[in-house]
Amino acid sequence: MSIEDYAAQVARTLNQAGAVASDLELPANVADRYRIAWALLRLTFDHAASIASNFHYHGRELAGSPFALMRPMNEALKRGTWFAFCATDEQTQDFIRRDIVPRRDLAADIEQHPPFNQFPVFSRQYANAWGKFHSFTHGGAQVVGAYTMGGEIGPAFPDRDIYSVIEHAEAIAVMAVHVMCMIAGEFHPETTRAALTRLEGVEPAARPDA
Repeated sequence: MSIEDYAAQVARTLNQAGAVASDLELPANVADRYRIAWALLRLTFDHAASIASNFHYHGRELAGSPFALMRPMNEALKRGTWFAFCATDEQTQDFIRRDIVPRRDLAADIEQHPPFNQFPVFSRQYANAWGKFHSFTHGGAQVVGAYTMGGEIGPAFPDRDIYSVIEHAEAIAVMAVHVMCMIAGEFHPETTRAALTRLEGVEPAARPDA
């Protein structure tokens, strides 16, 4: 399967997950931290959809850009989850007024709360991949190496790495919708249960062999 075809399949998965997210809602008078969380989770989803769209329409031609989106996509998910489950009113107002997020281990804060205390995905990701994400985003050796490994200067990422980015974007997008369901469930439990049932029926695209 080509890069373009796999990305198109993932885009269809994201359309299904996005349809679930569009049926979720927050009360009009919800606390600011939930509104911030919701915005960041939507941003997470949009980054993932952009990654899939880029590879669908351009293949490897513009591959550096979706690789560069890996860090902001994951950062938005982490911040959104932290605001939803950890942020105090004071921390929320600091963010609104001064664009400040506490200089602390947000992943550790999140992973004190269920279900993340059982599935420490944020800290594992930081340990395993954050350095690469940073390098891709900020023009480091990881992305420069991928642009100089061929005979000419340009994106020469191996297929397996591109497939991994598309697969990761799909997983992060669905996780963002799960967290949105967790938030919405505090206010509309019945509607959210129905949304979760639909989300659990969304099948990930089958990753090609590389």
